[in-house]
Amino acid sequence: MELHSVVVTGLGIICSGGRNPKEFWARLLTGQTAITAILDPAYAVFESAYAGQIPGEWLLDQLSGADLELDKDSQMGLVAARQAIAHGSLDLTEADAGRFGVVLGRCVAARNLKQRDASGGWKYQPMHASLDIIAGRVAAYGPRILVSTACAAGGNAVGMARDRILAGEADVMLAGGLDPLLFDVTAGFNGLQALSPGPTRPYSRSDGLSLGEGAAFLLVESRRHAEARGATLLAEVAGYGLSADAHHPTAPDPTGRGGASAVRRALAEAGLGVEDVDYVSGHGTGTPANDAMERKVMRTVFGDRAATVPMSSIKSFVGHTLGASGAIEALAGVIALNEDTAPPTAGFDQADIEVADLDFVPNEPRAMPIDVVVSNNYAFGGNNVSVVLRKPGGPERPVHPPREAVISGLGPVSALGVGVARWRAALAEGRSGVSRRGTGMRAEAAPLERPYAPRNVWRHMNHLSKLSTAATRLAWEDAGLALRRAQMDEVGLIFATAGGSMESVQSFDQSVTSDPRHASVMDFSSVVLNATGGAVCQALGLRGETTTICHGGVSASLALDCALDLIRARKAEVVVVLAADDLNEPMLGSLLGGGRLSAKGAALPYDRRRDGAVPGTAAVALVVESAEHCAARGGVPYARVISTMHASRGGDGECDAVRRSLAAAASGGHRPELVVGMADGSPEDAAEAEALAACLPSALVTAPAALTGGCQAASGAMNLAVAALAVREGVVPPVAGLAEPEVGDLARYVTRPGSATRVDAAVALTAAIGSVRGAVLLGRLG
Repeated sequence: MELHSVVVTGLGIICSGGRNPKEFWARLLTGQTAITAILDPAYAVFESAYAGQIPGEWLLDQLSGADLELDKDSQMGLVAARQAIAHGSLDLTEADAGRFGVVLGRCVAARNLKQRDASGGWKYQPMHASLDIIAGRVAAYGPRILVSTACAAGGNAVGMARDRILAGEADVMLAGGLDPLLFDVTAGFNGLQALSPGPTRPYSRSDGLSLGEGAAFLLVESRRHAEARGATLLAEVAGYGLSADAHHPTAPDPTGRGGASAVRRALAEAGLGVEDVDYVSGHGTGTPANDAMERKVMRTVFGDRAATVPMSSIKSFVGHTLGASGAIEALAGVIALNEDTAPPTAGFDQADIEVADLDFVPNEPRAMPIDVVVSNNYAFGGNNVSVVLRKPGGPERPVHPPREAVISGLGPVSALGVGVARWRAALAEGRSGVSRRGTGMRAEAAPLERPYAPRNVWRHMNHLSKLSTAATRLAWEDAGLALRRAQMDEVGLIFATAGGSMESVQSFDQSVTSDPRHASVMDFSSVVLNATGGAVCQALGLRGETTTICHGGVSASLALDCALDLIRARKAEVVVVLAADDLNEPMLGSLLGGGRLSAKGAALPYDRRRDGAVPGTAAVALVVESAEHCAARGGVPYARVISTMHASRGGDGECDAVRRSLAAAASGGHRPELVVGMADGSPEDAAEAEALAACLPSALVTAPAALTGGCQAASGAMNLAVAALAVREGVVPPVAGLAEPEVGDLARYVTRPGSATRVDAAVALTAAIGSVRGAVLLGRLG
């Protein structure tokens, strides 16, 4: 059996506590908080105005040239990334750029939706924009993933980078998180009455949180690769665990069940027991609900040992840096391992120390042997993550062998109808879901005819959460799954979205503009990108491993990768991959102003007459399960997943990125008869067609977007569903309106409805234009 492990070889950080790892650690050990009164007078409207702020010169001193023109988010991330590369002595001139990737955790990048451009119009900046800038500047063209699980995103990124290395897709990864201090986010927490009146004091006064800003990256790589290049091994990323609370949009489950589950899963993957843990880096926000829940987690996991296991809060020092916090705390954990020192929790007074019921390492660092660190994060939407770090040099762990996975259920909710039957009929007929809505042509999802969750939950959901819950339940029913409640605790859900609920974003922005002191709390809870996935878990009682991928139109295939990782590692037998996106006027205005939407009101994929896309709204869910689990319960799968492949855009153009993504599908003896393309009438259609002609010249090509509209992340899931349906039932939709192909002749494309043919293998394409291209090969069973 092959042995493998993933190690940390470099660290980089910039936050209020320091401009590099050395300075950060030295200041942390003083026990004095770096949280100060916010300098911007606009924040004076809030009851509390304290935060961890980065002095401007700390950034400028580490940047030059074109880097100075970047937005602050990208600047923070680039500083931390370059530090980690330098600290790890990684020579970029010798590294294989195609096997050097980046996973970035973010919480609030969607706030860029409200920024206006020079003309006063709306400017839409995708979630992955800063990631693309950072990856491009450090020449990282391997796996590229934006994960957005709110306050758990940074820790999630570390675990996800580990997965990509263990899957054999990369040798080296930058794993981290970043988020700036933003006015409207502060308004949201103010509305929740969650801000501390002074610098936060977790585990002692617990009277609220203080926000912060920053970025941190860990350079992680396979141990063999690190040793071969003579790198210093700082720590091993021994395991990580995820879970869903399925409890509430903003409040943690007070029983601590979800948090404890994440810790136990992480320790199990690391092959360790609770008795092996020396130090816990807590989430430690300082809110009463979070601090109380963490006490429950400690007692549940460690039992009689709970009071003797040191746990401290890095947030007491730098504030809550949201998407960066998990990465910052993992970085601190790595240094703690190397220095054999537990960092302190700031803000305790003597009375607090005397009544403390657990060991919170108050005010002063503690020298002690540390071999194993557990770093925990808990987020809005009920997302929990636990990362296990240990000193390097121990025996390597066996790599999980491949397991066959199948798609066994589909849940489409789109302009073509709700559920498989209506959707299938529309595809077979070539019926378009595009119609005039207001001043333009849209492909809006069909109305839902019944609630798909308990009414007391359903009535509080926004539109996107309702679509997503419906899609998930429909996929579940289509798969014929009937699991007991205890089994539902192990069902995973991977949510994919480009922008989350635009409805809630716009409503929240309006409330902040109207009166920042009374921002809409209900809308704020739905602004985080993982909120929809959390709502689905709560509605359906799913408590397995869960995360959220926010990487534009490639998100669904990246989410499928995550599901396959869980199945391969035997963390789950059943995983729901869910993709959903909706639209609002700011986004539509930005797309229209950028020439991305069709003035004719008709998308013409692959056609030389095309003039842009028609936007759509949809939610599509797929049930993915291990082949043996599906067979054992008598399930009838649509298709098996043969391979997935992603290619990050470098300086080589869109066509080459598509070609590289098709490498697995075009090799290995498979001859796919069908390609389901991402073409939607956009300028990049020609590059996709050229790559398909070069790599899969004999395969027929279709593109559902002319019927469904361009639905961002949901379009990728739609393509997966169309490919799966074609493999099982031979139903293939036409490329509606195609008459004058830019590449090849009409015989290469599916142009007539009602085309039924035998498809043994089909390729589904996904795309985040200018960033990452994906290709998934599905095949017939047997």
